[in-house]
Amino acid sequence: MRISNKGIELIKQFEGCKLKAYKDPAGVPTIGYGHTAGVKMGDTITQERADELLRDDLVIYEGKVAKYDDKYHWNQNQFDALVSFAYNIGSIDQLTSNGRRSIKTISDKILEYNKAGGKKLEGLVRRRKAEKALFDEAVEGVSTQKEETPNTSSFKEEKAKETPQSEFKIPYTVGKVYTISVRSALNVRKGAGKGYAVVGYKNLTPDGRKHAIPSSGALRNGTRVTVQEVKVISSTDVWVRIPSGWICAIDGNKKFVV
Repeated sequence: MRISNKGIELIKQFEGCKLKAYKDPAGVPTIGYGHTAGVKMGDTITQERADELLRDDLVIYEGKVAKYDDKYHWNQNQFDALVSFAYNIGSIDQLTSNGRRSIKTISDKILEYNKAGGKKLEGLVRRRKAEKALFDEAVEGVSTQKEETPNTSSFKEEKAKETPQSEFKIPYTVGKVYTISVRSALNVRKGAGKGYAVVGYKNLTPDGRKHAIPSSGALRNGTRVTVQEVKVISSTDVWVRIPSGWICAIDGNKKFVV
């Protein structure tokens, strides 16, 4: 499932858009609707490009919502609202209590996530109300407030459902050495996903800097890397953690780590 235009417009309403690069509160160069990957101060983009970057960045958050679809069978409005929530908060794991809460409880809990630094923010209050309203909005006459059958699965079983890797055969082995296979170089990011900031050259490990392009910090083709963790977002979106950070191992039909 992909987020609809209705969901994207909700996100745009609260994120705002800047077509010239600026530094976010953490000092990270940012552009468009909160895009950070590869952004440098002085960069400018068009509105069309800002929209494209937003859709690209939302893919990781669509995956964070979709991983619970087997449990909840989200309708489009619920899905849209939760992708907006995840894009702002980071995930819906806590909101759903890792898939153990009912639809009604999830709806009720959305409003509680309205603070930053322990202080209630009016902007977050408005955003949570808008997300809850969309979440509760019926699709084709079907109420979103239907209570599910109580979940009697054990905590261990629920955690298994939570983990995307359980749905696919993990294509990499932790501790094994692999080779980066790209046309030129591969960005190292601070997290598993294109929405995370790129790790700068100075923040790479000493060994990483030996194999990186100084101007960007990206690791060159042919670099040997040791996998420390594997994150399977989907069968076509796989990330691995190496000593310097996270790199995209599989993107669509392209395999960058072999």
